[in-house]
Amino acid sequence: MQFLAALTLPGFASATAYSIAAFAPGTVIDGASMQAAGSGFYTGISGPATYCPENSGKCPEVHGTLVYDGMTGMAVEVHGGQEIYVDPTGLVKYTVAHSAYIPNGAFIGGWFHQTIVDDCGPETQVEVLNFLANDGSNFGGLSLCPDIPDYLNNTGASYALYAKTESFNLTDCIDAIGLSLIGSDSDYGCWQYE
Repeated sequence: MQFLAALTLPGFASATAYSIAAFAPGTVIDGASMQAAGSGFYTGISGPATYCPENSGKCPEVHGTLVYDGMTGMAVEVHGGQEIYVDPTGLVKYTVAHSAYIPNGAFIGGWFHQTIVDDCGPETQVEVLNFLANDGSNFGGLSLCPDIPDYLNNTGASYALYAKTESFNLTDCIDAIGLSLIGSDSDYGCWQYE
């Protein structure tokens, strides 16, 4: 199977919030959904880690891990939202609710739409989201790595989502061609992700 890639400018369907899954044909991570937990994205978890304070009025129903197009932020109701960034080591993270803290050297943005063409057999096209560091270094791409923090032991977490930055140095990772964005009927995934 051979894939050709091309940048695309148009966005995806008319949904405003999306769940995300790995696009990595021929690997064990292909189609694996990403769940938010501990300010990162992980496969193998049955659902996201969420929180809603009792004094919020009415807590929304949890609709899974939802992000905005372009991985700009988490689709949450909490005031101020939760921004998505790539920390210097490449771990894809999101801010804690009510905080705009992003560590020095982190990447905001760098996500782009890409059309993947399978030219082995009937030609098919798939749109994915990919990453290219926006610091001029030309580092880019995505990997899922079995680098799971201890506090997620016994949750089923198996792989963490990483973007390839200049400081990314993990081994035993599986490269993904990109992230599939699956449109949601819901505008928000939850009140806030933990």
